[in-house]
Amino acid sequence: MADIAAMATKIIATEKTQLSALKQIPAAQRTFQNTVAALDLIQNEAQTAFLKIDFLMNVSPLPEVREATKEAVDVLNRELIELSYDEGVYRAVKEYAALGEVLQGPEKKLLETTMRAYRRMGFDLLSEVRTEVKENAKKRAELGTEFGKNINDWKDHIAVTRDELAGLPDSYIAGLCRDDKGKYLVTLEYPDFVPFMESAQNASKRQELADKNSRKGGEENLTILAELVKLRAENAKLLGYKDHADYKTEDRMAKRGQAVGEFLSGLRDGARPLVAKELLDITALKREDTGDKEAEIHYYDVAYYSRMLKEKRYDMDEQKIKEYFPLAAVKNGMFEIYQTLLGVTFTRLEGYKLWHEDVELYEVRNTDGALVSYFMLDLYPREGKYSHAAAFNLVNGHLHKTEGGEGAYVPPVACMVANFPKPIEGNPSLMSHYNVEVFLHEFGHVMHHVLTQAAYPSQSGFATAWDFVEAPSQMLENWAWEHESLKLLTKHHETGEVIPADMVEKLRKARLHMIGHDTMRQLSFAIFDFKIHTEPFGTPLKEVLRNTLIDLMGVAPSPVSLQPAGFGHMGGGYDAGYYGYLWLRVYAADMYTRFRDGKVLDPEVGKAYRQWILEKGSSMEEIDLVRGFLGREPNNKAFLESIGLGG
Repeated sequence: MADIAAMATKIIATEKTQLSALKQIPAAQRTFQNTVAALDLIQNEAQTAFLKIDFLMNVSPLPEVREATKEAVDVLNRELIELSYDEGVYRAVKEYAALGEVLQGPEKKLLETTMRAYRRMGFDLLSEVRTEVKENAKKRAELGTEFGKNINDWKDHIAVTRDELAGLPDSYIAGLCRDDKGKYLVTLEYPDFVPFMESAQNASKRQELADKNSRKGGEENLTILAELVKLRAENAKLLGYKDHADYKTEDRMAKRGQAVGEFLSGLRDGARPLVAKELLDITALKREDTGDKEAEIHYYDVAYYSRMLKEKRYDMDEQKIKEYFPLAAVKNGMFEIYQTLLGVTFTRLEGYKLWHEDVELYEVRNTDGALVSYFMLDLYPREGKYSHAAAFNLVNGHLHKTEGGEGAYVPPVACMVANFPKPIEGNPSLMSHYNVEVFLHEFGHVMHHVLTQAAYPSQSGFATAWDFVEAPSQMLENWAWEHESLKLLTKHHETGEVIPADMVEKLRKARLHMIGHDTMRQLSFAIFDFKIHTEPFGTPLKEVLRNTLIDLMGVAPSPVSLQPAGFGHMGGGYDAGYYGYLWLRVYAADMYTRFRDGKVLDPEVGKAYRQWILEKGSSMEEIDLVRGFLGREPNNKAFLESIGLGG
């Protein structure tokens, strides 16, 4: 563990030395390359080392490593923030800017974003105010790390008998651990939790599991989040912004909080009738199922009766569908789709020692054999691991060149982390159709990062505006719905047959099933996030979220719920930004229109997508990337159709 602490010390010392050299360049000799581009490289080198330590905190199987990396992350957050406030470095950038050199393209954008970042750090303010802003940033970084770690470390389960597993398939039951009394343990991990809530016939056990899940993160995280919200409001006020939402949206596509508020309000009003109708439908089904004419839907019923209604209404059997999606077949088919579309090849590399034996390492090459990048897959759950699905950037692709030199491109590296059931002998890990979408989505993030050709690391890969970053991967979820791509993604785990065309049609017809509920649930969290970062609140955060969910969803959450203690996005990054998941779907749906009508595997459209959306990162304004790919102004027609509000 001493090695991790030593690594943190080295990162800080190296950046100090590099920044010192940058500051010593005479003002008259400053150039874009030796000042602005050099600063970007210096900060990237430290950030890359930091990301690797932070990544280990999320994936290491060793608790002592996770604890040591957490301590190192806290130290690095404080020290790197301190270094970012070096007035000598700021003066160096201003000296270059004062030369008035005319810049174009990525260089012009990099200088503008660098100067804007300094303004957003308070460099235009009095020294004592800037110090307050700096200390505020340190506190927020430390609390955000603690918030996320508390969620990752949270463990709980319920114990059930074999009879209490009625409704669940044998393949699910075979994957459960058992206690010393022979009872089956259902954990809060995704592969256990979601199927149980959807299919377990025992309502009291569904309630017990839902109650435990609603307390993820614990009371401590409620305290941390309240402090984070307070610090964010103070930071915005110190910097002269109306509120935290205005501060966060300034450098995003939305540009201002008012635009976000109007967007969320419009969607909320449009989705209300859909939610009301869907709630009536599943309530009627519960009354029919239980024989109780007064029965109401509870928080632990929604997933169960939604699944039952879907199977009844569309003549679908979710378990039969899963038989066509063994994880290995989905992965191989997904690789073939992405390789065909994007003009690349993936080759697994063996013999490298990684953090766990389940992790797979691949290289990416163009069809001419040129090396492009590397990626890793860490797909199965284990104790202490990041509990959701995400793509982590470990090395940012960029052009590394010296003054007057050509340089070479540094290949990017990313890792997809997920928690899919691990295949074991006799159980090939059959995926739900939803999990197939998740796989396509997260691997889409990986492609966004590892196919970058951006020259500067801060503009590389998925380092885009937060309300655009999900759009490229969101668009790629559509490949889970098309006949042509499903032929590659499916292979029955016993017969080897692809999914039948009539089953695909049933899937497609059911695509808008409970779309009002799904959209409004995402809206509820986005509105909660926006509300706590724009309005003063006198009630506890858990009550703010509870009231929001009751108002918008029509179903009260668990009475013992501690949400938003387990709402990981609120720890940092997506604060005042959760709206982005819906905002970006406007662009994702519109971009997909180029692939429709038989072009889902068209290499020419894929080539344009790679060149315009994946390779450029944020070297251009995101709206211009979309315009370039579409060849026209984007619109929301396809998005409204995708959430049942078209026409």
